[in-house]
Amino acid sequence: MSQTTIDRARRCSTPFDRLFRDHPREVGETYFQHMAASGGFGFRLLRLAGAAFAHALVPGVHKTTVSTAIRGMAQEMGGRAEEAKQSRMRDAGVWDVGL
Repeated sequence: MSQTTIDRARRCSTPFDRLFRDHPREVGETYFQHMAASGGFGFRLLRLAGAAFAHALVPGVHKTTVSTAIRGMAQEMGGRAEEAKQSRMRDAGVWDVGL
């Protein structure tokens, strides 16, 4: 994408684009793909919240359920966050592998 195209896209960016389109594009997804991925994380976190509360009440249950799942989710999100960061850098015309 040329710098002119990026500049034009920035000038035409609306609040709707910033709220609903920009971020999914940063991670290479459509709005609905991003909704599904994000919603999936949300439902997993709700389930894990239940496990954490159960562990709080009965320490012998779900001893490692939450910590193991959170570590796995962090690894999954790490790749997505890195792609979004690189996308923002490319769109800004900055590309430094050391960043």
